[in-house]
Amino acid sequence: MKSTYAAAILALFLLASPIFAADAASAQQMKAQPVMEMTPVNMAVLQRFAPIYYADGGESLGSVYYANTASAPDNIIYTRPSGRLYSFTFHPGIPEKLYYVNANQRNIYRIDELWSGWSAESIIYTHTTYVRDIAFAFDQNGEIGLYFSEATGAGGDGKIYRLDSGGSAVPFYTVKLSDVGGFWRGDFTFDYDGNLYLSSGNRVPASIYKVTSGTGAVTKIFDSKTGSIAGLVYRSGSLYYADWRQNIYRLDLSSGTSTVYYTNPSRTWLSDVGFRERADTAGSRPTAGSYIPSIIMPTFSTKR
Repeated sequence: MKSTYAAAILALFLLASPIFAADAASAQQMKAQPVMEMTPVNMAVLQRFAPIYYADGGESLGSVYYANTASAPDNIIYTRPSGRLYSFTFHPGIPEKLYYVNANQRNIYRIDELWSGWSAESIIYTHTTYVRDIAFAFDQNGEIGLYFSEATGAGGDGKIYRLDSGGSAVPFYTVKLSDVGGFWRGDFTFDYDGNLYLSSGNRVPASIYKVTSGTGAVTKIFDSKTGSIAGLVYRSGSLYYADWRQNIYRLDLSSGTSTVYYTNPSRTWLSDVGFRERADTAGSRPTAGSYIPSIIMPTFSTKR
């Protein structure tokens, strides 16, 4: 009963937020998406192939695609009226809400899926420079936030920001190039425990780095000698990433093994990946941690 009440309060907060919610009329029209229950039977199916979404940064009219098998042909769910689409994310509490960016522009866009189709795209935030990637995460207090990055490759340290409820960008984390091999295109994601993951981007060789919550320690956890590592997303113990070509890989974090998860020879620059599902339950939702190292104060003795 308590969980039902808490969920209702969260839904009301999300719909009331000027950044993350549609207006009341749009919310009433949104399509109801089936929520899959994680029973032992369908968990086995999900481990074989969980339907995945992806974007191709090489298209002049950017789209978000859907695949339900490892070699499914293109299945477009949305195409922009103009402009490229490099990175995207679905709202973890309201999967009918899609957010995306053109990595060579300053805007963050949002559209809503209604019974009548997709709404017109709207700009929810304009940054001072290019917005490279976006991702939702919950903070340590359980409050949801939209995070985005700015980066210049090898030109200087990158930054990740959090949009607050009033629409202002608050600096969240600085990506030091000295910690990530001297290059970062801006791609990032969070796991369920508050750890942050950074991928090199569109260069070869490429790497994935883990920023550990609580200590801020940055560790290289994976190298690719033959392909790029662009947009990535965490799900149930694995990272899924696009290789800036025709493939999406699954990296098992427990074994460190990377395998091809999806391939599409008709694509040019697969730039980002994501899942469209409810992911707002504590313990199984993207979580932003704290990455400031603890300072241990020295102790002094008065004995002589």
